[in-house]
Amino acid sequence: MAIANQAPVPDVMHKLNNHSEFAIIRRFFATSKLSFPREGIELGIGDDAALIDVPANKLLAMSMDVLISGIHFPADAAPSLIANRALAVNLSDLAAMGAEPYCFTLGLVLPESNGKWLADFSGGLEHLAKQYNCPLVGGDMSAGPMSISIQVQGLVDRNRAARRSGANVGDKIYVSGTLGDGAIALLALGLDSHLGSGFCLSQRDPSAVCRKFFKDAYFKPQPQIALASVAGKLFSSAIDISDGLQGDLQHILDASEVAGSIRLDAIPYSKSAMCCVGSENRLLAALFGGDDYELCFTVAEKDCIELESIARELGVRVTCIGDINAGEGMAYLGANGSPIELTAQAFQHFSATT
Repeated sequence: MAIANQAPVPDVMHKLNNHSEFAIIRRFFATSKLSFPREGIELGIGDDAALIDVPANKLLAMSMDVLISGIHFPADAAPSLIANRALAVNLSDLAAMGAEPYCFTLGLVLPESNGKWLADFSGGLEHLAKQYNCPLVGGDMSAGPMSISIQVQGLVDRNRAARRSGANVGDKIYVSGTLGDGAIALLALGLDSHLGSGFCLSQRDPSAVCRKFFKDAYFKPQPQIALASVAGKLFSSAIDISDGLQGDLQHILDASEVAGSIRLDAIPYSKSAMCCVGSENRLLAALFGGDDYELCFTVAEKDCIELESIARELGVRVTCIGDINAGEGMAYLGANGSPIELTAQAFQHFSATT
């Protein structure tokens, strides 16, 4: 079917034809380091579809994110870092479901077939794939403006999947790690933020230590797979924090038909966030910034001691920041328990055009 007024792809883009596409896949992706064997993967790259043997007592969890150059990552970023971010943000979704990573597929659109870029990108995928025993089992390539689509598959026991809809009145609200670092990283990297012109660093030139911390926070988020795997049995509900704590926690409240309250003074921040950003902007970053890829989850009060013991053994920071209550909506509380009014909104895709 012809598409009217479609701009032709310039020759300089070295359009990926069938021959070069297959050669690229064989050289950079169908490798023993990335498409490695795993029990249950009956067939990976090399046929019309992968074949996966799902154990009878497991559910197959799937999630996919699309990352666009210039929107979800800087176009001139190192390809290994782009790859790490692309796979990590998807693995974070599996953690939110309490699922063990199993395998993934890759859709890659590139303006040209650059061997050095492809080698570095493939190498960036290999590290996380090996770390989580999650091989590449298929995908597709095409020519065009750069975009990356990754779909991850995971396995979870039938009675252990963490859902957004399980929060109960009386549960405690927890978060893993520290919040706001993903949004602050945009400032440290000199990138644009959707939080407005008032969202800025408190110092013009952060230290080398802080710059490295925020670069890692942006390009190398740590999916909380281990925490979810061991402590997920205690989660009554869970979600990963990709669009900001306020918006993502609200998804839990809506799905569970409950209300929530957050103690703003309990929100955990990193040393670099405390050093580089004022208190109001730290709060803005944590609630509405997004890109943290930590977990927000609820736990019955009777299970809190066990949860915190597990987290300590794993070396994972978890913080109780509030409570699940009857009713609807979210309340923000100050240090003395008094209510605080906030007017900012969580990040929403297409918010500028709808």
